[in-house]
Amino acid sequence: MMKIKIFTVIFIISGLSLFFGQKLEFKDKNFEKAILENFDLNKNGTLESQEAEMVTNLFLVQKGITSTEDLRLFKNVKMIVLDDNVIPNMIISSLDQLELFSCTGCKISSFKAENLKNLTSLYLDNNLLESISLAGIPKIDQLTLSLNQLKTINLTQFKRLRKLNLEHNKLQKIDISGNPVLQTLNISGNIIKETDIKKGTNTEVTIFGVGE
Repeated sequence: MMKIKIFTVIFIISGLSLFFGQKLEFKDKNFEKAILENFDLNKNGTLESQEAEMVTNLFLVQKGITSTEDLRLFKNVKMIVLDDNVIPNMIISSLDQLELFSCTGCKISSFKAENLKNLTSLYLDNNLLESISLAGIPKIDQLTLSLNQLKTINLTQFKRLRKLNLEHNKLQKIDISGNPVLQTLNISGNIIKETDIKKGTNTEVTIFGVGE
């Protein structure tokens, strides 16, 4: 009987180990701490691959996070909010399920997004961006880059973009001729006139802040 009990305990432990999978290694300890507080389902002080796969929303505001490298561990995440952390350099890539990303007030000076095929909303307002690299995000619908230091921005790839906020940057001209479904453009706080805006055939777009 004792042997049977021991075998049963070993079997249960082995089953849990197989279910949760291998322990994941984090680069940013503050990121890891915030994750374990919310997603360590078996309360063993580590995050296993199976637990990470179950995560769809990451709401990590003011957690002392300084790097986004660990986001690669969450392949099924749909929403990421990292507002009010300090993350100077940021690369977000190959998160196939991601639909919304926000990092406002993060003191970002360099941002690169690539291969985010389902991303529809991107919020990077109140940062230190002078330039931005966005590639492979065909479904982007809402883009907010207000309160940065942008001098130029290439919008030609965003065929589904409807709402664009670029207020309080350093833009002197902008080309929206390649954005056929754009509905609103906010360029308040930029030194830009009506003649500095290259438009396409879409005459429905509402522009805020021209000539301010």
